[in-house]
Amino acid sequence: MRTRIPTHTTARNGEGMRTRSARRRLAAPLLSALFAAALTAATAAPALAVYNGSRADSDEYAWAVKVELAYPEGVASCTGSLIAEDTVVTAAHCISNNGRSPSAIAVTFHYGQQRSEYTIGVARAVPMPRYDPARIKDDIALLFLQSAVDEPTIGLASTPAPVGAEVTVAGYGCTGDPFNPAVPCDPAGRLVETRLTTVPTEACPDIAGPWQFCTYSPHTSANRGDSGGPVIWSDHGDQKLVGVTNAIELPPAPAYLNLSASVPYELDWIRTTAGLR
Repeated sequence: MRTRIPTHTTARNGEGMRTRSARRRLAAPLLSALFAAALTAATAAPALAVYNGSRADSDEYAWAVKVELAYPEGVASCTGSLIAEDTVVTAAHCISNNGRSPSAIAVTFHYGQQRSEYTIGVARAVPMPRYDPARIKDDIALLFLQSAVDEPTIGLASTPAPVGAEVTVAGYGCTGDPFNPAVPCDPAGRLVETRLTTVPTEACPDIAGPWQFCTYSPHTSANRGDSGGPVIWSDHGDQKLVGVTNAIELPPAPAYLNLSASVPYELDWIRTTAGLR
């Protein structure tokens, strides 16, 4: 059985914290340093997030948020995307740590930009009802903000990205190599993005159904704290949210295979729960 790293991060007294699921998924920095996606782990590097990524254009990602969750062990962080004036989509594993819910959740817009940064509390967090952490199944959730915001939103893809398509992943997670657990998490001070390629589902051994898809790169990856972050695909020139970062496959899988929740697969639930037309 292979081990995989969730993409959210957790911090406890300044250090990453590990937990194991029934399938031995590594959930390091999921709270104060939650990896992005079922991706929850730690890393280090320059002042960027996403391993081997580059700083994202803040104007293009005004809908991207940093999600912070208060747990008894500490504060965890994930990434999310604004899909309506009061609704953010993220990963379900971010709001459920070993079956527990956080005592408080807040999202920050324009994180790292002193003049425009602000934080809004979350009134209600709703995981997909069929979420199964053991299989990383339906690992998607909605956060309903305490008040509406005047920010652009990201559109939802209705069809999956084909195999071989280039997608963009963005997040506020750790910046070091996720394959090196000895490296401490160096959280990004600003949003970081990178580009991956969709590959056949069989390439990711931990994918067990159509609720997820697999992406690959030989040199870049999502990381801890990127959990819940956007996977964007340009469909006929229109940027759409096609996935939500969940996890990465660890050795002996080849570097770097990322698992993402499929937005088209969850689209009916998202629209109905969020009250979208």
